Amino acid sequence: MYDCLEATISRPATTGLRKNRRLNFDRYREHHCLQLRAAPYTGPHSLIRAFAAAQSLHLPTHNLPDGSLLILDLLCTEALLFQRRFPDLLAIYEPARPVPKG
Repeated sequence: MYDCLEATISRPATTGLRKNRRLNFDRYREHHCLQLRAAPYTGPHSLIRAFAAAQSLHLPTHNLPDGSLLILDLLCTEALLFQRRFPDLLAIYEPARPVPKG
């Protein structure tokens, strides 16, 4: 049996990661973005193969400072196909958010 009363877990590290992740997407807010990163305890081989696949499709890519790969101008269905082809990568998809005119 587990004691559920001592479940006071502080989460400052995860909020910092979310802020950094959001900053990455805000820079490319006018583009559909797929961010791929290697899962814990895996090598970079799948990430390198995903980069090669994006380059072969002539998709713009950016290497982010945290070691992840950002693929731009993908539709949701294309992002799902990338995730299906590389299931050992962690993926975050963000649709384009145009800047409001005003």
